[in-house]
Amino acid sequence: MERSESAGLNPDFGGEQTSFQDSGIGKSSDTTSSSESSFSEPSSGGITGRVKSVASSVKDKAADIPSIIADGLEAGAKALRHNRPTGETTASGSVALTNDSTITAVTDTLASGMQSSAEWLRDADFDKVKDGVEKQVKEHPARSILIALGAGYLIGKALRR
Repeated sequence: MERSESAGLNPDFGGEQTSFQDSGIGKSSDTTSSSESSFSEPSSGGITGRVKSVASSVKDKAADIPSIIADGLEAGAKALRHNRPTGETTASGSVALTNDSTITAVTDTLASGMQSSAEWLRDADFDKVKDGVEKQVKEHPARSILIALGAGYLIGKALRR
């Protein structure tokens, strides 16, 4: 069955074709129903409004990510400091492995690094960071690619273990 170019979006029921002009869509009379007027002009809360709403909520959530990460880093640093090895002996009288001073030093260094990272995340201006990265990539593209490949390789190795 062929459709003429004047056929509207209404499905063909019973072989009867209806054009936009015949259906009343787009007419300026006051007798059009509310369902017909919804086809003639898009509502303000349509798809565009929904997309803007979703984009706004995603942007708000993304803005909270640095503070969430900083909170996690501070909690991890606090846990490391709280569980710092002390020179305790076990019930059998042997000294526990946690008595090693190098483990204590590494734990303190790691906790300090986590704390300073959390402070940096809270104080950082990410627009300046982004601008700085863009500038480095534009000025030194080969070095940037090599650094990205090296970092990707190391992260891949770390995640495989």
